[in-house]
Amino acid sequence: MVISNNIDNNMKNMDNTDTNDNVNTMRILDLDLDFFLNKIVFWKKNNKRLNEKDYIPWKKDKLINFLENQCNLSKDNKIDGKIVKKHHEAFYFWNELINNNKLKTPFEVVHVDAHADLGMGDNSYNYIIGELLKIPPQKRNNPQHINEGNYLAFAIANRWISKLKYITHPLGGNDILKEYLIDNEITNNIKLNNDEPVVEFEKIQGKNYIDNGKYFDYIVLSISPRYTPKSADKLIPVFKKYINEI
Repeated sequence: MVISNNIDNNMKNMDNTDTNDNVNTMRILDLDLDFFLNKIVFWKKNNKRLNEKDYIPWKKDKLINFLENQCNLSKDNKIDGKIVKKHHEAFYFWNELINNNKLKTPFEVVHVDAHADLGMGDNSYNYIIGELLKIPPQKRNNPQHINEGNYLAFAIANRWISKLKYITHPLGGNDILKEYLIDNEITNNIKLNNDEPVVEFEKIQGKNYIDNGKYFDYIVLSISPRYTPKSADKLIPVFKKYINEI
């Protein structure tokens, strides 16, 4: 894969400092197509697409309004990114960017998704806490048990993320594994154990989200076919107008 330089956005980022920690932190907009539906599904057992009569995608005008007026994206200034089938492919995309010196860690992730993707009821928690964190951070980037529902926990375990904003669906946002949070409190930040750095965590309802940070350096869009109807695919060309696929 050839990775292009996102020169315009990176130069703009150099001129902006994060208002919270006064450092130039790179930023990723991490989107899932399942956020842009009228309702969501949890604990899905099969790989079939969702029923199109029950799960209805947003109108294109509503999506454009969200991307431009809430995420501050522009068709005139596309952002380097990748469209993936399953969301945990983002982990490997970020790893490749890091290895190619295109993505500086730690970075901020704005996660616009119907699910937190921090793991919930699977075996990833015991693996991360009991095994992965016991090896050096630089050797944690080829983990076991990673999937589309827990990849953000693995990115945090690799010490890639310094700030995570979870932009929630109107019917979602209650799927956060409290064991990852300081004192198990949902309003607190993430700290996997006493030896790991704190990750600033914020949960924001989608209707209330207005991005007021620096420009995004990269975008990921996951199609997530298990959690979306085929009819939602008609929105993908809209997203492509804001993404320079690399």
